[in-house]
Amino acid sequence: MTDIINEASYDAVMDGTVEPYLESVMTEGSFSGYGGVELKFRSYRAQDPERTVVILHGFTEGMPKFDELIWYFLGSGSNVFIYDQRGHGRSYRPVSDLTLTHVDRFGDYVADFELFVDTVVPKDLPLCLFAHSMGGAVAGLYLEKHPDVFSKAVLSSPMIAPSTGAYPAFVGRLICRVMILFGGAKKRIFLSPEYPGEEKFESSCASSRARFDRYERFKRTHPEYQNYSPTYRWTLESLSVTKKLMKRGEPEKIRTDVLLLSAELDDIVLIPAQKAFASRIPSCRVEDMPGTKHEIYRGTDETVEKLVGETLGFFEKAGK
Repeated sequence: MTDIINEASYDAVMDGTVEPYLESVMTEGSFSGYGGVELKFRSYRAQDPERTVVILHGFTEGMPKFDELIWYFLGSGSNVFIYDQRGHGRSYRPVSDLTLTHVDRFGDYVADFELFVDTVVPKDLPLCLFAHSMGGAVAGLYLEKHPDVFSKAVLSSPMIAPSTGAYPAFVGRLICRVMILFGGAKKRIFLSPEYPGEEKFESSCASSRARFDRYERFKRTHPEYQNYSPTYRWTLESLSVTKKLMKRGEPEKIRTDVLLLSAELDDIVLIPAQKAFASRIPSCRVEDMPGTKHEIYRGTDETVEKLVGETLGFFEKAGK
């Protein structure tokens, strides 16, 4: 069992051990995404690697947020590849406001991922995928189109269907279409405030104060990672992804072994949609994660220990 970085000594271990090691084995680069846009990536080389893990981050996230998880993957004998998806982090931005997250169509994310896997990720070892939230939707669409590329895939709180709160999804889609019709495609949706400069743990998607505080401090001082609000077009695209993922016959095409991690207290994505999607994949196991919010990988020590244990145990069987 991999030793988990405890919340009580989190910053000390991350600063003194994890970050220096990651820096020593990391290579940074860029690749051409769909339409020729520049997307930034990082690769990490493990000692005596047995597999390669590719990470797909979620909405308003970026590469540095996954440093702890990358540390665990490296320690298990996995090379790691990760990139800032378009509209995020240091990758191509279609809007000038760095706090806004925009995409012209959700398929652009999938096309970018296809290019990343085809042109950047080596194929000399079994491939595994770890995808969170929005990244889980990108992963699902990719796996339906390319059923035999990845040996194993972990979908953590995948956005099979986003939560729309008090508004039915069709109302959200209607509002977005009207605003886009009147030139608001790249504007902040009216329900989302501007980036506050300091986010609150209580309203966050994390269950661990130590894990939340560390990235929140980083985000405050790195404007390129201050993604916060969606545009009307991004929102419409996210509300339309469920139909694409659940299209008749599509989940059934997936041949990758899938482990879906579902957060009990998730109010960002819909759990029933996750379960419905999982039930149609030929080889998929759902693992419920009790007492945790949407960002399972930023849960309490107990939650992270379970996530890491389940994920590493699953990936160890890749290619076997």
